[in-house]
Amino acid sequence: MAAPKEFIDFPIEEHKSLIKRINNNQIIYTTRVSNEVNKYYINSIYDSPFGKLKVVFFKHFKKIEEHPFLNELNEMQIAEINKYAAESGFDLIGLAKV
Repeated sequence: MAAPKEFIDFPIEEHKSLIKRINNNQIIYTTRVSNEVNKYYINSIYDSPFGKLKVVFFKHFKKIEEHPFLNELNEMQIAEINKYAAESGFDLIGLAKV
């Protein structure tokens, strides 16, 4: 198994729900913008606040309307994604516990 090369972090307000999903062996999803677009790759392993996570899903989008979890995002998250989407789009990353 490849050693983690980098660290992936998440907003503190999401930690509780992410930990719950990880503890239930579910995939966690995160949206990445700006300098984190095209940074993560399928099968790469990263250290995180929750242990080692492996990228199991990756998809790039250009418009917020394409976001598969749009109805689960709050206004602040939508505004943040929109701020960068026109410039470089955004990535939706799925990660699983290693």
